[in-house]
Amino acid sequence: MRIISGKYRGKVIPSPKEKIVKPTLDRVKENIFNILQFKVRGAVVLDLFCGSGALGLECISRGADKVCFVDNNKNNITALEKFLSTIESRTEVFHADYFDKLRDFSGKEKFEIIFLDPPFDSDLAQKAIVKILKFDLLVDDGVIVWEHALCVDKTFIQDKIVDTRKYGTVEIDFIKRKTQRHLT
Repeated sequence: MRIISGKYRGKVIPSPKEKIVKPTLDRVKENIFNILQFKVRGAVVLDLFCGSGALGLECISRGADKVCFVDNNKNNITALEKFLSTIESRTEVFHADYFDKLRDFSGKEKFEIIFLDPPFDSDLAQKAIVKILKFDLLVDDGVIVWEHALCVDKTFIQDKIVDTRKYGTVEIDFIKRKTQRHLT
């Protein structure tokens, strides 16, 4: 795994030893960031269920103002903190349950971009999306980027999905707070 563009292009991201992290493929990451290219610079970003932190690290490399990383796995957090000590960045790293952290952010922080990439065999993303919207954690034109398996039920959020991309057995949904049909 590596950073694919920006200031830290080519820098290798350490993979946690445990096999519970499923990294986003470089070609998928590249396509995500082609879509988000004008939103990243200067953005405040949340990488929820961050795993290795690859998506948030890509944002740092591309000029995000601040990235918050959240994961409940201590090994993931330790590896990420070690990597972050080797680069210049404005970050906050939390070893925490996603729900507790979202509640903590409520009323204190809003994000331009929120990445959701929890284990595919869970309903954590669906629960997180509901809480993100309830706690009003997106700026007006903010976007949630949700990576998931193809067979996921999205009916609860269908009216807020502004773009969907399929990559083999993986799908990426771009979700806005308000119904609108574009990412700008």
